[in-house]
Amino acid sequence: MSKCFIQAEHDILNLFQRDTHFTYQNMDYTVIASGKPYCNKGEPKTDIYILAISNYGMVKEFKISFKKQNADFLENKINEQRAKQIFGEDWQYIISNATYSLKNEFLNRHVIYKTKCGKTDAGAITLGWKFELLNKLSGQLSGNMMLSEKQVIDVYAGTNISDEKRHAYVHGKIIQNSGIANFMLFEKQSISSAQCAINALVSIKNYVTQHPHIYFACKALNYRSFISKYDGNRPLAVFVHWYLKNGKIAYHICFDNPLMVGGDKAYYHLKHALDTLHIKNTDDFHANNVSEYVKIYQ
Repeated sequence: MSKCFIQAEHDILNLFQRDTHFTYQNMDYTVIASGKPYCNKGEPKTDIYILAISNYGMVKEFKISFKKQNADFLENKINEQRAKQIFGEDWQYIISNATYSLKNEFLNRHVIYKTKCGKTDAGAITLGWKFELLNKLSGQLSGNMMLSEKQVIDVYAGTNISDEKRHAYVHGKIIQNSGIANFMLFEKQSISSAQCAINALVSIKNYVTQHPHIYFACKALNYRSFISKYDGNRPLAVFVHWYLKNGKIAYHICFDNPLMVGGDKAYYHLKHALDTLHIKNTDDFHANNVSEYVKIYQ
């Protein structure tokens, strides 16, 4: 998260000091407490928590998810636990269906890059593809998740997040359900007062009515052979199983076990095949040691 965005979030929170007055839905409110929810591991969906009381004595929580105006990512570190929270018990079936709908796109992609291709560096060998949720399509390995309205609300609000994130801390005190957002606020230059911020709030339910679709995108996790690195043990929605076949390195793209295989396991199989054939990097690939040499990007 950029420093300027963090500062913008901080500036919004500062507008809601205790005893600040504002009007929401024709009712006058006074701020009782406010703060940024946090938990010991990960982050809740709520970025700004405001507890206010109306002039009729009604207490209301404003649990705000603060977004950049051009924010695309909704979930970009999806693992087994988070997928189950979002999609329920059928999470693997749902993700497999989504990725399998793009089977031909996956099968036609290069997985070995001798030279640079777009944002993919020379020397890259693909271990698999991570799974992300976005509010728009993003690239060829992207599609509509076809979720129900409830599931879309769950993604934006965090309705099914873990208890630790659901019951977050605010100023050192656990507040029940403080981590589940009920409003969205987009970063704007014109927010200069508490009332301006309140006027710009959009309830998550209304936002979902206007934006009913959530999209997925699969982003490559690559082993960078020239520097012998990859970006950790990220769960893979689709993974590349590397193996030896008739003395050559070969691969199979697997769709049926999403998020259960991570970068480490995919790399282990790749490294075993590379070491057996004494291959250090993509410069060492040639027609005699690669099963599908014609599919190398070079």
